Amino acid sequence: MTRRWLTIASLTVALVAAAASLPELAGDDSLAPRRPKRVTPHPERPLVESFFELGGGRVDAALGNLNELVGRQPDFALARLVYADLLAIKSGRIDRLGLLSPGEQIAGLRHEAQARLARYLEAPPPEALPAELVQLSSARSVILVDLRRFRLYLFENRGGRPTLGQDYYISIGKGGGDKRREGDEKTPVGVYRVSSYLPGSTLPDMYGPGAFPIDYPNPWDRKLGRTGSGIWLHGTESERYSRAPLSSLGCVTLSNLDFLALHERVEVGRTPVVVVDGVDWREPERVEITRRELAAAVEAWRRDWQSLDTDRYLSHYGPDFQTEGMDLARFGSHKRRVNQAKKYVRVALSDVAIYAYPGEEQTMLVEFQQAYESDSFRSRRRKQQYWRRHPDGWKIVFEAKS
Repeated sequence: MTRRWLTIASLTVALVAAAASLPELAGDDSLAPRRPKRVTPHPERPLVESFFELGGGRVDAALGNLNELVGRQPDFALARLVYADLLAIKSGRIDRLGLLSPGEQIAGLRHEAQARLARYLEAPPPEALPAELVQLSSARSVILVDLRRFRLYLFENRGGRPTLGQDYYISIGKGGGDKRREGDEKTPVGVYRVSSYLPGSTLPDMYGPGAFPIDYPNPWDRKLGRTGSGIWLHGTESERYSRAPLSSLGCVTLSNLDFLALHERVEVGRTPVVVVDGVDWREPERVEITRRELAAAVEAWRRDWQSLDTDRYLSHYGPDFQTEGMDLARFGSHKRRVNQAKKYVRVALSDVAIYAYPGEEQTMLVEFQQAYESDSFRSRRRKQQYWRRHPDGWKIVFEAKS
């Protein structure tokens, strides 16, 4: 009996077969919204529990979970499919999942089942942190989007260190990730910021209760010649609970339930959105080593700028450096002229954030608020620096105002 129902559970391909040997999900509340314990769990949880029940041959328990879920969330197409097919199999009408749905639809639902179940079967190591989130600014939270796993992680800021709060299944661009040009239907990879909020009442139904546009293309994207626009985090059509993993034109799509939960934590103009093709989970100690290394490099750059020793200051810039239409040679000439006329320079940095830049080898994005003062000029601005590891240490390869 168990072997037969493991075959039936092939909707989740080989992943479900492994479920029987994994710990039970009963104590896993990480997906449930932060509300009193008596509130019904997040819809994903009973669905995945039903896969685990099937993996253990507990067919009636799986049907019970699915019956309750479909009654409560009738627009959850994946749950309806599994429930209807299990009933049909039990009655002898069909002998495997998916025969009651069109081929294209079942392919998308199968992919969704894989993505949702992988969250439990391939969870990051306990206490691990994303290598991409080296140091956080003062924003109260940060969004980390994992395109490979179709997962959005919401991290809370605890004194500059990320602490995982919630995580949600997402859909992304039909073309996958790493957007390069307008119309490629891909989701960009990089570090962005929520730039605005658009309420659902002002949008077509396909966006659900609202949308958070992000600032793609950012300065790094523009430097690389990437084009496109209109990349949003948004909800889903009112008649459906969720979409297939690869179904948008480049946006990141959540269920309306999850979008509303996320909405409570987002600060327009402040919340970072880091989009990666696979999170690099590491031990906190290794992330801290990277943080100290970059913090020391940035402090040396700040100190040498104040010294008015232009050669020492320029030693922190790579030979391929660019900023505001200037290469290193033009930038160096400009700084020498400026420094010759200065009696003193004071530079203070605050609200520093450090990210391992997604999709770029040995490249770090450092963002900070910069307060500059000299005997003839004062300014305060937000700055972005892209640092890359060279044979003789970390060097700045690009600067931009944010």
